[in-house]
Amino acid sequence: MNYFIKETFNEQYTLLIDSDMQGVDVHMTSRSQMRWDFTILKVEKEYAEVRIILLDHALLESNNSMVKEVAQVSQIFSRMYNELHINLNFEGKVTQIHNIDIIQEKWNQTKKEMEGFLEHSPEIKPVIQLNDAIFSTPEKIKQAIQANELISNWWGILVGKEIPSTQKDLTQPNFFNTAQVQWTRSFREYERDKIPGLLQVEVLTQPTFMLSDGFYNRAYSQFADKIDISTVNTLLREEGKFQIEETSGRLIQAIIKRKEEAAPNLYTRLTYTLLSDEIYKQKLKEQPQAYRHPENKKENAINNPEEKNETTPYKIYRGKKYSQEEWEDFEAKQFKIYAEKNNIRMDPKEEKPKKKAVPGKFFIDEKESDY
Repeated sequence: MNYFIKETFNEQYTLLIDSDMQGVDVHMTSRSQMRWDFTILKVEKEYAEVRIILLDHALLESNNSMVKEVAQVSQIFSRMYNELHINLNFEGKVTQIHNIDIIQEKWNQTKKEMEGFLEHSPEIKPVIQLNDAIFSTPEKIKQAIQANELISNWWGILVGKEIPSTQKDLTQPNFFNTAQVQWTRSFREYERDKIPGLLQVEVLTQPTFMLSDGFYNRAYSQFADKIDISTVNTLLREEGKFQIEETSGRLIQAIIKRKEEAAPNLYTRLTYTLLSDEIYKQKLKEQPQAYRHPENKKENAINNPEEKNETTPYKIYRGKKYSQEEWEDFEAKQFKIYAEKNNIRMDPKEEKPKKKAVPGKFFIDEKESDY
């Protein structure tokens, strides 16, 4: 069985991206949200004609000012792609851009605005030059559109794939985006809690070969003065679960978890939660604090003062609830054990490593994958 888009449909999708990254002495967490109006206009044998309108792009939470600055820049450049009218083939590739003239005109407008800041911010000149090269080349615009979070986390992974099957020809960067890796991706139907009329697919992606010394040197060279790379043993893994309406091919919900764990103080963990409008509204009712926009959270706290006093654990680990102080103490002890095992000398004045709990996810989180 192959998964294809079978019928035209319209859906509003919400994507929540949770990021938790520790780069030895730098810890960054964030939660961002994107919303689209997604329409399949026409379905042909080898492709679908699609219209994608970006409705919202917001940083909901962050513990680091650098993340906020990057988000602001990202929002500026997402303007060029907030209206897409394209053909997507069933290999996940953009084959035609129907509104390329509109995209290029938006860049010309943005470019003029940015050039107005050159006198006081000359450092943005390379950014302008780089994007000028992209937006003047249709093929590069196609590549940029293929990196769209909705397309890459749904269409690029699953559409057109045979289930069950194994794909072994993937070459993609690691999750720190510092070295190329050869991956193997496996697809199988997710039989647990089978629901009539729905196709549920589990996708597992892992390195095809054992990671080499060359990979470690390329991937973590920027941390070489802070950590002994020869002691690093990286876990690289991506797990995805997708729920699809069988009659149309419409995606109902999905979750993708990516993790690269090199050491307790060197890792990145990303979770992409993609929800159709019906599921998103359901989650807003069930877990309003996890899914509500920051402005709406403030308004709700004023209108419902009791919500401000609700006690929420800072972290839940293996069923046990921790306050922030308890969690930091626990984490410091674990790091000390790791340091002693690996002969890492610790400065007694060094701050305890701090982590922030990644917000809870959704329907597939109840049980760990048995893949």
